[in-house]
Amino acid sequence: MHSYSVWDVLADASSLTPAQKRAMAQIFVEQAPHSAARFFARPDLDDETRDQMVNSTRNPSVLAAFLATPAVAISHMLSAATVLGAETVLLGATRSGWNSTEELLPLLEELDHEAACRVARAGRDIPPQLRSALIRAAARPPAALRDRPERLSEREREKLLAAVSAWHDDVWDLLDAAPARPLWSELVRDDHAGRLITSLLLNRADGLDDWVLRSCLESAFPKDPTQDEGQATRISGVLGASITFGRLADIHERHPRALLLHGPTIRNVIAGSTGEMTQEIREDGIDESSWNVFEAFAAVCTSPELLADAALCLSQATPPAWQARQPATREWIAARSRAADAMVRNPFFQAEALAPLISFLGAATAAHFVEHPDGRVRKAAALVVDQATEQGQSAQPVHERPDQPASVGVPGDAVLAQQDDPVAALSSFLPLKGSAARRRETAAAILDSRYAAPTHLQLLPAALVLAHTAHASAVAAVLLEELGESSESWNRFHSSVLRLTPSSTKMLGTLIREATVPTP
Repeated sequence: MHSYSVWDVLADASSLTPAQKRAMAQIFVEQAPHSAARFFARPDLDDETRDQMVNSTRNPSVLAAFLATPAVAISHMLSAATVLGAETVLLGATRSGWNSTEELLPLLEELDHEAACRVARAGRDIPPQLRSALIRAAARPPAALRDRPERLSEREREKLLAAVSAWHDDVWDLLDAAPARPLWSELVRDDHAGRLITSLLLNRADGLDDWVLRSCLESAFPKDPTQDEGQATRISGVLGASITFGRLADIHERHPRALLLHGPTIRNVIAGSTGEMTQEIREDGIDESSWNVFEAFAAVCTSPELLADAALCLSQATPPAWQARQPATREWIAARSRAADAMVRNPFFQAEALAPLISFLGAATAAHFVEHPDGRVRKAAALVVDQATEQGQSAQPVHERPDQPASVGVPGDAVLAQQDDPVAALSSFLPLKGSAARRRETAAAILDSRYAAPTHLQLLPAALVLAHTAHASAVAAVLLEELGESSESWNRFHSSVLRLTPSSTKMLGTLIREATVPTP
């Protein structure tokens, strides 16, 4: 026969008077947790006595035992949280299937990002209202991002970027869970977490339902620009347009119905950014590193009028003022050709707009227009093709001296894919070494790799990074994180970009650090 302790016997004793129960309640809170819990769960114990037991003990084990019984009430949970902590109480509630959601919501205000994630992952059947609140709590920035110093070393910056990535991954894991999907439309409208959640859904979710996609687009691009939370820190001009166009290009690629669902507003955003872009170029000129803005623009624009105006702007563009006394460099001219090529590939680009642009096309693109019905276009295209043909015939191959050791270059992605850690393999080429030409060649090869990470980009010349369309979204994410909400930092960065020369060796990370240094 099982041997019961005296307290176990008393916990189950029948016919106890109310006075005996009140007296024994004070004793049981000092006994073993299992005995205390058995007495606490007696069906004939009144609420006042249970409240007395919870409020009179500071023993975590006893309180946890109370919370595990079916007799626990929300008032007991809230009282126990002052001893056990909100996370422990919520973990117990979610594991036991507690469904009185509204009463538990005050405890969520005490959770940080990590605690909210742990509670959300531990629960089995979390009610929708509680799940939504946990996701909003998880979207709060971790302490590492809130308490960061103003000036960071390279290693600290890398750790910070890793923390941001992990934070976003955590929130996305909660959002991507099947029970959370019906909550997406509500979450994107949250005053505090909506901006991050909208960004994650637009950048990571595939096959969004129309009503969810529309909610995300309305949150990201409000019909009334004054309702855009990021408007105050938004950067204008060529750099701002490049960020906006790159963001929209990513959205269009992942969500082809975006223009159908939110077309008028998106077109207004494109038109506004285009106007800022062309105005700055006409007033200040354009440097080599900024020509990629036309490629991003051509990927999203659907207006023949905007395309024609941008084409005219491109044909009349000059190097920036600081470079005005010098002829356009070969790199500047090549970047302009790439921009023109991208423009004419846009399906909405009309034949009438070709005339001012045709002479700036690359030879391969111009070859498509040598039989164009417009005589001016046909003649200019033939001239571009003829000049390229003559240059190709006169070019002589350059042979390396046999006694010159071949330098080991950055391997291509096919080779990198066979390595255990392609990202680490690219890191071995940084910081850049060798002659100026060698460093530039290595930087260009790293930028051409799909394994180039944000940490790599910051160790490469800013002029090359900003001119590389494939990394526009990654660079934009780094800028948004590093420059934050400081208008002063954004303006300093923009000014530094305008001063870059095509051969500038200043690294992107250096540019960012200089922009974020506090003004004395």
